Amino acid sequence: MQAICQCGCGQPIPFKKHHKKTPAKFIKGHSNRVRKIQHKSNEERFWKRVKKVDNGCWEWTGYIMPNGYGNMKVRRDNGILVNEYAHRFSYEIHKGPIPEGMYVCHKCDNRKCVNPEHLFIGTQKDNIHDMDRKGRRVVRPGTQKITRKDAENIRLLHRKGVHVDILAEKYGLKPCTIRNIIAYRLWKNEENHRRQEAGY
Repeated sequence: MQAICQCGCGQPIPFKKHHKKTPAKFIKGHSNRVRKIQHKSNEERFWKRVKKVDNGCWEWTGYIMPNGYGNMKVRRDNGILVNEYAHRFSYEIHKGPIPEGMYVCHKCDNRKCVNPEHLFIGTQKDNIHDMDRKGRRVVRPGTQKITRKDAENIRLLHRKGVHVDILAEKYGLKPCTIRNIIAYRLWKNEENHRRQEAGY
């Protein structure tokens, strides 16, 4: 006699050879109909992966992205799971919605930290200024082609009338990079801060 699926659908279970040893209870995929799946709330899953450390940071112990930030799956109101940065989710549950186009920045400079007291809202420009002020923006070893002194020499030679293409060939850079150095968009210094802010 052919077995009937126990999910309540009343359909006969198609016979497979391995059913001689282990009789089937469900048609393939029908066991999910009777299994009670209890989804944990976003907050429960968040707190399960938070570790409070002595320096005041709440470190994320879940998945860490290659860029160093914590990441988690968040179930939206429509039931769809989406990837979300853990520090952004923490800000939302503790302080409210994040305005569109804004960043959640760290005061503590610990990318794994999700403590809302260590987070603040800002633009990308605010985040970059914060990095520069703290000296956190570093160039990877081997990627920096010139020094600050070279940049100053490029500006000096340009003022003396040396063409951009000649400077690019001399320093092994692209002409557009030379133009950015001349315009203080690259290799900025404190004396020219006013020019940077003016967008020169």
